Amino acid sequence: MALAACGGTSDPSHSRATSTPSHAISAAPTAGQTDLQEQEIARAAVLASYRALWNAQVKAYARASDAGTDLQKYATAGALAQAMGDLQRLKARHQVVQGEPTHNPTVTSINVNQKIPDAKVTDCLDVSGWKLMTDDGKPVPISKGVLKRYIATATVQKWGQRWMVTQLAPDPQRKPC
Repeated sequence: MALAACGGTSDPSHSRATSTPSHAISAAPTAGQTDLQEQEIARAAVLASYRALWNAQVKAYARASDAGTDLQKYATAGALAQAMGDLQRLKARHQVVQGEPTHNPTVTSINVNQKIPDAKVTDCLDVSGWKLMTDDGKPVPISKGVLKRYIATATVQKWGQRWMVTQLAPDPQRKPC
């Protein structure tokens, strides 16, 4: 009723509130906020795919085979070729990798506004919990001086609706972390 009085008419059909509350207007995201939200969503998806790839690799390396794993769901191009090559070498040598590495990945750059969105991931990879074993359970000696903790980098690209790791490698300078 107060709105009708303020509106300058006493017609009941004009007595409904037609304006949006001011708090709703201020809560609407701006273009900049939308881009930031999109980037944060993409960052989370990149990290989820990166972690899923590592889970698939752990599973595959534990049996020297990608059968029954999601390796090809999260890796492609160089990253997939590298993992498949590792699996072939493990199988040929009758070896497996037990345990699992630990890591702490962060998205260091992301570009969602290009034809193929991409991101870079930097990870402090600790492979000390990952043990090379013969397939009959005997430990394989590792050369002295091999880093157990080092920085690894990954390139992740969005292919369709899925983020895929396309490159995964230790830092070329093999920096410890």
